[in-house]
Amino acid sequence: MKKTLSMLLIFVLAFSGCAKTESAKDSRTTDATETKIESKEETSESTTEATTTETTVETTKETTEAPAPIEFNPHVYSKILSDEFVKEEWWESLYNMIDAIRTGEDSFKCSDEDAYAWCTDSVTTSELFPPACTLVEGDGFENGIAKLKYTMDKEEFLKKEKAFEEEITRMLNEAVRSDYSDFEKIFGLYDYMTKECVYQHISDQNETFDTFSTYACLMSKNGICTEFAGAYAYLLLQVGVDALEIGEQTQMCHAWTYVSLNGQGYHVDVTWGLRESSPDGSLVLKYLLETDDERIADGMDVPNADLSLVNYWCLIHNKEYDMSKYRATDTTFTPLHNEVSFEGIDMENNAIKYIPMHGSNEWTLTYEEQ
Repeated sequence: MKKTLSMLLIFVLAFSGCAKTESAKDSRTTDATETKIESKEETSESTTEATTTETTVETTKETTEAPAPIEFNPHVYSKILSDEFVKEEWWESLYNMIDAIRTGEDSFKCSDEDAYAWCTDSVTTSELFPPACTLVEGDGFENGIAKLKYTMDKEEFLKKEKAFEEEITRMLNEAVRSDYSDFEKIFGLYDYMTKECVYQHISDQNETFDTFSTYACLMSKNGICTEFAGAYAYLLLQVGVDALEIGEQTQMCHAWTYVSLNGQGYHVDVTWGLRESSPDGSLVLKYLLETDDERIADGMDVPNADLSLVNYWCLIHNKEYDMSKYRATDTTFTPLHNEVSFEGIDMENNAIKYIPMHGSNEWTLTYEEQ
């Protein structure tokens, strides 16, 4: 386990420098209001008060029944990964492995050696099935069957894995609803993570799976940039929104999340949006759905940034990929980034309400429902 963990740390420590940017981001945070999200089925009369502590999210959509609760999805999927290098049979092999791990089996059907290497690598499991990262490893492949090795007591692992599923399910149902649009899921999970998570640099932690990993971040709500980026991406994948960690190592040495919405790419930075860094602990919209140019203005070397999971495997297979395909140029949400006070989100009319800094009138930005 220690050896595998060290390999994972080599991959993620490149982004641990995000702590150095904390003072820089403080000057960019905006005064906004804390968000209280109500489910879409609620139809009681509600008003939005512009206070410094709370904003009610208006939802007047009438429904005949409550939306179904969100269930844990062990088989998350990324179209970006498929477009770049993950074959259909690789996904099937990964899902076979996950199903085997969830029931404590020691082997699974696997299409080939390359699929076996991808499925069992700690970098893959860290992003696509976090509880297995470093705790379940590959133990050989032969004749279409891959073997597994548990690096801790199997029964104890199964308890940890079940607790993980329960916690992810709880988080998702607290943050979003199954009838939310993709934008509302992106917004709701950003709001949740920036409110619940606390920045803790690795130097303050012991370098173990339980304290430094996507799994640890999701379970403890503590972490650094690369963990927040991976955790946010994983939660979005859980609810069907394509998202992957992205990072650059030349200027800020920082990681955040690349998100696909309505056929467009955007940047979301949970780390810099954390409420603990906001002057009044309020929601900061500046780092939600940014463009490349806005990230560059933040100090990021976006032209040389990479989708971490894609870049890692392309390097292993000596394969080049065209990062220029993953640009963020749509300016739909730019008005929210110009020092605004968030006033609420009206999900019935697909509108975000805000007041521009130095203004007094409420504005709205309409988003498309997908």
